[in-house]
Amino acid sequence: MPGWAGLVPDRIESTYAEHTRGVELARAGRYDEGLAVLLTLLQRFPDNYPLQRDVVLISAWKGDCTGALQRFERLRHHPDPEPYLIVAVTDCLLGANRPLEAYRLARRAQERHPEDPGLRDVFLKADFVLRVDQNLDEERPAMEATLQYDSVDQGLTEWVGRVEGSARVAEATRLYARYRFTRSTESQYRRGDQDRVGVGVRYRFDEQFLFDQEFSADISASGQGGSTSRVLYTPRDAWQITAAYATFAEAIPLRARAAGIEASQTSVEAAYERRDYRWEGLASFNYYDFSDSNQRNALYATAGYAYELRAQREQRLFLEWSRSRNSLDGAVYYNPAQDSSLGLVQRTDFVYDSPYRRHVDHLWLGVNAYSQEGYGIHGRWSLRYEQDYEFDERRALAFGAGVAWNIYDGKYETEARAYIHYRQRF
Repeated sequence: MPGWAGLVPDRIESTYAEHTRGVELARAGRYDEGLAVLLTLLQRFPDNYPLQRDVVLISAWKGDCTGALQRFERLRHHPDPEPYLIVAVTDCLLGANRPLEAYRLARRAQERHPEDPGLRDVFLKADFVLRVDQNLDEERPAMEATLQYDSVDQGLTEWVGRVEGSARVAEATRLYARYRFTRSTESQYRRGDQDRVGVGVRYRFDEQFLFDQEFSADISASGQGGSTSRVLYTPRDAWQITAAYATFAEAIPLRARAAGIEASQTSVEAAYERRDYRWEGLASFNYYDFSDSNQRNALYATAGYAYELRAQREQRLFLEWSRSRNSLDGAVYYNPAQDSSLGLVQRTDFVYDSPYRRHVDHLWLGVNAYSQEGYGIHGRWSLRYEQDYEFDERRALAFGAGVAWNIYDGKYETEARAYIHYRQRF
């Protein structure tokens, strides 16, 4: 309405008729005209909830979910928004590939209005989409098994295997048991072999928080018990933050384990993946306190961009950076006082049409500049290929192999890795 902004009365009550007119225009399909009326009023009364609510609704009716979600941010903490508003915003969140936020919004609203049929329907839809998006199934028993061959500890080779079974024992609670073993291929390092069993519980407090507590011990060596506590926090669909503390770190160098050295580990990790899958990133910090008095802190960060997203091929380029420091000089395992690396990784995903639910192959090519204190800067290279199958919602299989040319104390080592992983739900 031309000139309306200069004629708006000082009291919001005096604008009810104009507010109603804007809504009626939108209901008649004249969304832009209706929004123009309401946005003019909103400029004068920016904190008025009914105006904010109806602008969000009309934006959603218009199909402008981006605008609706942006404007809804101001209403996110309103104590009790109307069910019809939540239904519209939840549908917009699902359309924007944000099922976690949609689920959380719909669940809270349904708790306040359990008899509302629209809320019930949109909650069930959000729950289904979230389970598919995150491949969640916390009701059925499950089993996972991994076998890996490694030669990444200065050329030392070993086999690493892990088997875990889990089952739901109560609402939002799963009990699990697992066995992990390592076997060195060289007899002089057999003292570093492990046979660990663990029992733990995972409790999902809500859709954002998961708590994991495990107790483990080595069945072939006394005095090697341990406890691992882990918290996973997912504030938004694009973010996941993990914090953990292990009194007994299992993944330490074979040379250290063979010398009877143990370590505790504190770790924090933040992962990001934009919902259009164009950008992703990860940053982590790990602190190890070794029993030989060495203290190690390690930082790692990577950022990736998908420069090609096609139906049968996706290509991403990652920038990677890492740095570590160790306090002990002359350890029996590789333990540089300070080192760092900076490099690029190219990942290509080949998506196949197949009779399975999903079949994707992955190819990684990496190159970086590695700097170790006292030894200058050298180049490193890596190559890895993986085949990844989801046969159906119950069975999945992945296997791959890779080779890398790494450098330790100025000397190059060719290292290999091969692995296979299988998951079964019952």
